[in-house]
Amino acid sequence: MSRCFFRCSYEVAELGRHLREAEEFEFSFDRPRPCVVHLSKSYWDRQPSDAASAICAAETTEDAIDDMTDFVNGILDELSSAMIPTVAVFRWRCGLTEGPPSPCRNLRGFCSNDGESWGEVSMARAMSLSLSFGIPTRSSLPTQHAIGNEVAGFIKTGTTEKPLGRQLFREAWSERETRPRSALVIGVAAAEVGFKKLVGTLVPQARWLMDEIQTPPLGTMLRKFLPTLPVKFGSPPSVLLNQLDEAIKRRNKLVHAGQPPPKKSELEKMLRAVNDFLWICDMYAGNEWAEEYVSAETRMAWASPRAKSK
Repeated sequence: MSRCFFRCSYEVAELGRHLREAEEFEFSFDRPRPCVVHLSKSYWDRQPSDAASAICAAETTEDAIDDMTDFVNGILDELSSAMIPTVAVFRWRCGLTEGPPSPCRNLRGFCSNDGESWGEVSMARAMSLSLSFGIPTRSSLPTQHAIGNEVAGFIKTGTTEKPLGRQLFREAWSERETRPRSALVIGVAAAEVGFKKLVGTLVPQARWLMDEIQTPPLGTMLRKFLPTLPVKFGSPPSVLLNQLDEAIKRRNKLVHAGQPPPKKSELEKMLRAVNDFLWICDMYAGNEWAEEYVSAETRMAWASPRAKSK
């Protein structure tokens, strides 16, 4: 029986800014079918439509069957379903926190009978992703050696997207200029969701209470409840807690009293505090790599989380 070869690719806007010219990340999966997913500035003979973008691509092989139409479309759909969470988890792991949640654009699929001559398959998809800037990120991404197995491991164990709090933060940041009210409300919700998720992770028996019962205000929980949790690092610095308090206070006045949203500079300061808090929640949950994405200001005020834990 002959073998068929399949490839699927899409562009990831702005990711190319973070990749070196010859840098490539490779992730291997065995579900939904064995395949390899690649992230690089270009792949095969495909170049992104602009220099700031990158290519996410996946490939696999399968035995040919008589009725290939639905078969081909099914395999390409499975490749696409492997690529989307790979990009989502990769951006979370690498600290690329900004941009709307839509994961891809210009999706293309190909198949071949010999692995050399390729025919394009119509992919009726409309996907786009865009990353904006304004929150400091690493000057370079972690290496393939550092995160290759880690990203694949997250996905294999069921982490197919960024934590919900991180998704909400991405939405809040993208709304900060055009819809500041929404940005503030969603940003505070991101912090609240992130903390509830952390409690459910660290104390599974409390997950139902956190999800179903009205909890105290976030500021109260961070000062009174967080110190009782089995976390490796000390409590967040007071300056960060104060910034979160101010964000919550302004959110409440906006929602309940109809007051105007904060000025852009104030709003961005509040959202950056939420961003730092979410990374700290990742640290508490066991992802120590998240410390490098906490802002320098917060890390200095925290007097070195690892030193506090000793």
